[in-house]
Amino acid sequence: MIEEKPSGYYELLNPVLLDSIPPGASAVLEVGCAVGALGAAYKERNPGCTYYGIEIHPPSAEIAAQRLDKVYCASVEDVDLSSLEKSLDCIVYGDVLEHLVDPWAVLKAHRALLKPGGRIAACIPNIQHWSLLQHLLQGNWVYSDHGLLDRTHLRFFTLNSIYTSLMEAGYDVQNIVGVRVDHASAAAFVDRMAPGLVNMGIDPDDLRQRCAALQYLAIATPAQS
Repeated sequence: MIEEKPSGYYELLNPVLLDSIPPGASAVLEVGCAVGALGAAYKERNPGCTYYGIEIHPPSAEIAAQRLDKVYCASVEDVDLSSLEKSLDCIVYGDVLEHLVDPWAVLKAHRALLKPGGRIAACIPNIQHWSLLQHLLQGNWVYSDHGLLDRTHLRFFTLNSIYTSLMEAGYDVQNIVGVRVDHASAAAFVDRMAPGLVNMGIDPDDLRQRCAALQYLAIATPAQS
C-alpha cells in the first residue's frame, strides 16, 4: 500500500545529497526520486547526464518523468534494472533505504549497476539522535507523518549499522558525515547523563558526536574482490 504524504513532501531537495553526486557523471540513478526535484537540479549543473529515477508513488513519478530522462514507477525491490548493468556513475538513495523491506539485498544487487569507479550516495536517518534517545528514556516511541519516526519506516540505522550494512553488502565506505548536526542540544542531553554513561562504559564524548546528527550521508564504492 502506498501511503500519501503531507503536502510538499515529494518536492523536498537535499542540497547535501545534490553535492555528493559526481559533477561530471554521465549516468545517475536516483532511488525514490519523488517528483524529480533533485535530478532536475543536478541536470541544470550537468545537462549531458542521463538521469534515471525510481518512484513508487504514481502521481510523483508522472511529474518526475517530465524532468528526468527515464522514470520507473515501481518499487525498487521489484523493478528489473538489468539493462543498466555497469552503466552508472552514481546511485542515489535519499532517505529511502529505511523504507525498504530488505535494503541490504537492494544495496548488494545494485553493485552490478555501477561502472568501475562508480559510487553510491545514501542519506539515512540516525535513530541514535538525541531527541529519540530522550523520548525513549521517557517511554515514548511515537510515529508521525514524517521525520525520524515516519510511520512508513521499516528499518532503522545508527552510525555503526550503516558502516556494517554497507560493508556486508560488498562496499568500501569512503566517507560518512553527519547532516543537520545539532552539537549544542546533543551535548546538553549527554551532559545530564554523563555519570551514568561512564558507569555503563559509554564514552560521553563519543555519544555527543553520535547523537548530534539527524541524518548521515554515506559515500561508498563497490569493494574490490
